[in-house]
Amino acid sequence: MQAHLIRLGDKKELEQAAVKIGCGEGSLSYFDARREMLQIYVTGAPAPAAAVIKQEMLSRGGDAAVHAQVITCGVKESDVIIFGTAKQLGFLAEKLEKMPWWKLPELAADIRSLVAPLEPRRVETPCGAELSFGSRMLLMGIINLTDDSFFAGSRCGDDVSQALRRALKMAEEGADILDLGAESTRPGSGRVPEEEEMSRISAAVRAIRKELPKTPLSIDTTRSSTARAALAEGADLINDISGLQFDEKIAEAAAEGRALLCVMHTRGTPQNMQEQCGYEDLISDVCQFLRGAARKAIDSGVEKEKIIIDPGIGFAKNYNQNLMILRHCESFKALGYPLLIGASRKRFVGAATKKETPAERLAGTLAVTALCAAARADIIRVHDVKENKEAIMMAEAIIGADYE
Repeated sequence: MQAHLIRLGDKKELEQAAVKIGCGEGSLSYFDARREMLQIYVTGAPAPAAAVIKQEMLSRGGDAAVHAQVITCGVKESDVIIFGTAKQLGFLAEKLEKMPWWKLPELAADIRSLVAPLEPRRVETPCGAELSFGSRMLLMGIINLTDDSFFAGSRCGDDVSQALRRALKMAEEGADILDLGAESTRPGSGRVPEEEEMSRISAAVRAIRKELPKTPLSIDTTRSSTARAALAEGADLINDISGLQFDEKIAEAAAEGRALLCVMHTRGTPQNMQEQCGYEDLISDVCQFLRGAARKAIDSGVEKEKIIIDPGIGFAKNYNQNLMILRHCESFKALGYPLLIGASRKRFVGAATKKETPAERLAGTLAVTALCAAARADIIRVHDVKENKEAIMMAEAIIGADYE
């Protein structure tokens, strides 16, 4: 069984989830009245376990949607949507952890972690800076040391002086983190030779660190060799778009350098990832992958407090799947790690706003940024620091407004 927090935002989404589970249509109106409660989606519960969960929640004033044939044992297993307050879910976890069947104690631990309040945290980076997660959304500025990034305005190629100028400008405009990459990961892109990637990254980190000694520097790479070279020059964060799938030793490199590590969800490679958008349950599958990647990183020595997760907007996701990922940011935040979103000027923004080229997609990007701030995402990765900074300031002013 796997569990994740979910927010069924409207009646239509609730109906789609209930139909997928196989729950009776007559119960939909009753569950609709429960949508303001916390909701936890459990996949693959054995039918007896699903029945236990439903009965326990009913006895506590909550409820659970299960397959209509669970009560008659007409199905072997069922997905479950649990509806309850934090207190009711806590009581459920207390009961389940005492039941040694169907892995219910493990489910109880998942439920406890999903409803536990996330406290703001501060993490020190190798450069001596401090990143604060949970108080405001941080800005990560993109610097592409390539000639083929999908957005021409972000390309620096191997021009270190241009990369440095962009870094200084972004820092002045309010970037909290600078993300340097020397290999494009746009759909269909090929690999850059390892030595070339290492050389470009090392030279840029060296130059930027000299001028910005306390600005956290992130390295967008899937190679442990590049990660080690960048960390030796003063990098602070390794941003692995493969989620440790291409080179698991990248986690060891981050651990040895006491660096932060971001693991992202994707499938396949940039060459074929858009052919792999079929999911049994999108949010559940992405949550399960990110949980597993985070555990691998911890097993490799990375401190839990230094792990960041990214659901991978545009990576093995189609247009509607990207929108659903953004709609359910809280499902990923509930996993207990800072959440990074990278949506800047991407194709789905163009599809929604009917803008063909990345250069035309700033307004759509700012809308995504504002909504992510409202959803309490921790980091937003962007090409345009100044404009996104102002969008965040406006969104957070509304969020923090007080009665006078």
